[in-house]
Amino acid sequence: MKKAILVFLILPLLLLGACSEKGWSYKYEGATDNWNGVTEIFYDKENGARFVGKIKYLGNGDVKKLQFISELTQTSQQTGRVQTPNFKEGYIIIFQDVPNTDSTKNDFKNGVTDEEVKSFFGDYPVFKIDWTDEEGIDHTETIYLKYVAQ
Repeated sequence: MKKAILVFLILPLLLLGACSEKGWSYKYEGATDNWNGVTEIFYDKENGARFVGKIKYLGNGDVKKLQFISELTQTSQQTGRVQTPNFKEGYIIIFQDVPNTDSTKNDFKNGVTDEEVKSFFGDYPVFKIDWTDEEGIDHTETIYLKYVAQ
């Protein structure tokens, strides 16, 4: 009898936990000789999805200045500047964004397939990076991000 009561108490908690989290994520990744770039797409209860862009410096020495443009879709562009970025811990987050239309938010809230994500982001989202190395030399690089199957 005690086992039956225990099962009836635990089972709803497990089901509630399983249903409350969508748990999906998608990733785009790319690299150049000096940079690794990642955009991760996570489920977000309020907005349907959250897009997180990160970069990691692969070169030697320090980066004195960093400016970026992220083009995720034809209608979504994030820009920013970081003075003396610290890459000692690896990746730094350069932006966080959410879908910009109600219909897109609802699409992500309802769940999306790999093909729908690829269609939404197009062929090659990119990070365009202008940066200055520790010697004061300016560089420009473009990281083409490709879909990574999970």
